[in-house]
Amino acid sequence: MDEPGRILAWYLALPCLLALPVMNLSLGQELPMTSFTVSSAIISRYASTRVRCAMHNPHPVPRQAAFDLRLSPAAFITNFTITVGGKVYAAEVMEKHRAKELYEAARKQGKTAAHVGTKEQETQRFRVTATVAANGDISFELCYEELLQRRLGAYRYAVAIHPRQVVAELRVELSIMERAGISALRVLPFQPADTRRGQALPAAGVEKGTHCARVAFAPTLQEQAAFSATGLAGDFVVEYDVARRDAVGDVELQDGYFVHFFAPSGLPPIPKDIIFLIDVSGSMAGTKIKQTKAAMQSILRALRPHDRFNIVAFADATHAWREDGPVPATTAHIRSATRYIESLEADGWTDLDRALLAAAALLRPHGGAGGPRVPLLLLLTDGEPTAGVTQAPRILSNARRALAPSAALLFALAFGDDADLALLRRLAAASGGTARRVPEEAEVAPKLADLFREIQNPLLRHVELSYPGAPARLVAPRLFPGYFQGSELVVAGRLEPGAERLRVHVAGHGGTGELRVDAEVPPDVPEVPPACPQRPAELLGGFVRRLWAHVTIRELLRARLSAEGTAARHKLAAEATELALRHRFVTPLTALLVVTPGGDGGSTGLPPAATPGTPRVTLGSAGTPKGPATTTLGHFGDVSVTASAAPPWPPQLWVPPMPGG
Repeated sequence: MDEPGRILAWYLALPCLLALPVMNLSLGQELPMTSFTVSSAIISRYASTRVRCAMHNPHPVPRQAAFDLRLSPAAFITNFTITVGGKVYAAEVMEKHRAKELYEAARKQGKTAAHVGTKEQETQRFRVTATVAANGDISFELCYEELLQRRLGAYRYAVAIHPRQVVAELRVELSIMERAGISALRVLPFQPADTRRGQALPAAGVEKGTHCARVAFAPTLQEQAAFSATGLAGDFVVEYDVARRDAVGDVELQDGYFVHFFAPSGLPPIPKDIIFLIDVSGSMAGTKIKQTKAAMQSILRALRPHDRFNIVAFADATHAWREDGPVPATTAHIRSATRYIESLEADGWTDLDRALLAAAALLRPHGGAGGPRVPLLLLLTDGEPTAGVTQAPRILSNARRALAPSAALLFALAFGDDADLALLRRLAAASGGTARRVPEEAEVAPKLADLFREIQNPLLRHVELSYPGAPARLVAPRLFPGYFQGSELVVAGRLEPGAERLRVHVAGHGGTGELRVDAEVPPDVPEVPPACPQRPAELLGGFVRRLWAHVTIRELLRARLSAEGTAARHKLAAEATELALRHRFVTPLTALLVVTPGGDGGSTGLPPAATPGTPRVTLGSAGTPKGPATTTLGHFGDVSVTASAAPPWPPQLWVPPMPGG
């Protein structure tokens, strides 16, 4: 699709795993899970995770087994396998249009098929179900990689643990290795999805050295049952930060590939001009507007005296708290703004275009002295444009033009599933900001407060990270509109053939003047830091290339969001696809395909669609199963599936492209 993140149409051609008589298919309670294990290795913020889940069917009839996992939106799946009947079915990463062609070919012949539709989500959900023979076993294994993002001064690694039953072997093992050193580490208490729980789980075991750490979490059967009779359902979270001894930052350089992490500290905050753009359309009525008001009161109190602010409320019309632009965050102004926030009522449609233009007008430079300032726009909305200009390209074009004079950074928070997150991400990317979604069931106030805390202290503007000797086309990105306290700027690139050392030049504008840093970095030696577990040299050396590829693909996808013109977007998509296929990453432009041996029988064509979550097996023309015949439903990205099945040719599983591009 040319417009990323819009309604996505995903297709699956799913595997037939076992030959089963239709009349014996049973849909009782979930099969007992014999093990659920997570093993992850983090090297220089780059996490490689493997999740394994094994189940056994003790019943005399076939039963359904489900593998369900939520992933970070920053993760790229790298592999998926199913082991059943002693056979391992591995995945292949393919270009998504090629995978769709295979699906269409199978569908025309009446093979197993499913259609998935979804809107872009803030989290990815991977779900596959398969039939397990009587007294049979099945195991699933999913591998994914992600670059941990630094927010509020810490890297956060989270893995979802949702077996929803007590498991005989439940284990999480995490190793961390940071060449720069680990300055702080903590394991958060297990965060259950359901607040109702019994006894607290035992703390994870932690072994921490100067450069390496190991975390182990393995609650026993009794401890799981004491926590909840239905087993664990929540997130296991580890947060840590690294030592920062060099002003130029931390650089990984191996075999001509490099990744540069830049997060300077000790800089004074730059005063900011911030416009709060608040959606008060009818859909915000009730809990959303109440939580927004509560969050805004605490945010207003957190403004610094040298900051300036204003508030624009919008529905099908806009209304600014003050018509004279941003005003100083004095006690009197904050008190007046708090009363204004409390007076807001939700009603009407959503004219996002008019709201953006009104906010941009308040941020236009008004001249005068006072030193550098950072213009920010914080947008809060729960819907898509329904009044005024509603076409996304026109809204984007108008916003670019209106925000250009101030060079304001736009940050957006989308409430619930109805918000047009794809549009918000393109608006944010065009300015150098970010956009994220708050799930419908989550509380708005803490998410809004966290987003404000992340942008509360701008430290640098117009940051340029350059590398003399490295071609510009091999470095991405190079320019950053802003750097905020507690965050990190990341650049990936390649050196010219034959070059062994990397020259680094950093320039940016701070609150007290210009920042300039120059350094030269020698190539890394693939060796383990002192007192760390030994790892293969190829792992230490190879991770830099994968890290480079991961960062580069992410940047290409981000650039694609803000690119103007179809030709530019296609070029960026082609580059991202080529890199993703070479390194086996499932991205918005690639897909995962599992191919298993097909049956030898004919097919009766596509039957009527089943309801989501209902398995269905179609008989051969003689009324008996012809070869393997099992429907497997798949979910990815918080979606529902409608599936139909016939003996497949060949049986295939296409895991749809991940959202976010």
